[in-house]
Amino acid sequence: MVTKLQVKREGMPISLKHTHEIMEAVKGKQIAKADVLLKKVLKKQEYIPFKKYSSKGHKHGVPAGYPQKATKQVISMLGELKANAKNMGFDESKIVVSSYSLGRGGYPRFSSGTVYRHGKRTNLTIYSLVDQERKMPEKKQVADDKVEKSPTDVEPVKEPKNEENLEITDEKQEKQTSQESNKSTENNDLKAEK
Repeated sequence: MVTKLQVKREGMPISLKHTHEIMEAVKGKQIAKADVLLKKVLKKQEYIPFKKYSSKGHKHGVPAGYPQKATKQVISMLGELKANAKNMGFDESKIVVSSYSLGRGGYPRFSSGTVYRHGKRTNLTIYSLVDQERKMPEKKQVADDKVEKSPTDVEPVKEPKNEENLEITDEKQEKQTSQESNKSTENNDLKAEK
């Protein structure tokens, strides 16, 4: 059975064109390999080839570049995708970025309602199709001895029957009944006065 994993973010303040080129470079790779590639891009050891938007490149002689902001966002989204796979019981080392969905986000607005037209907002969703069996972690079995009993299961403590204990309990009951009768007579007197 094929399972579809996804991570979605909306309104990120990054370039749509840079994000498209990054996702094209990452598409079809395992998450671990994609993560290594993007970290090299942050250190400017490796570049992202700009195939569709060649005018955006800043590397001399080659339509390519080192987009920083978009790369950081994609790295964190790949980390989330990996965590989702792990939580669902899949082997995260075999997860491959299969596809993505990219769109332009809304323009940021000022409090007065005017549109700030130079802001860049991007919506990105990364998908991964997984064809693995889920391996859910096994719950630890607690020994029957250590299982806590509910309050209804607890047996009352039985005291040994002594004549002294019986006399003490009788005295307590007499005190309680006398106090209750005193309270009831006081309440009746108060009602009568009113």
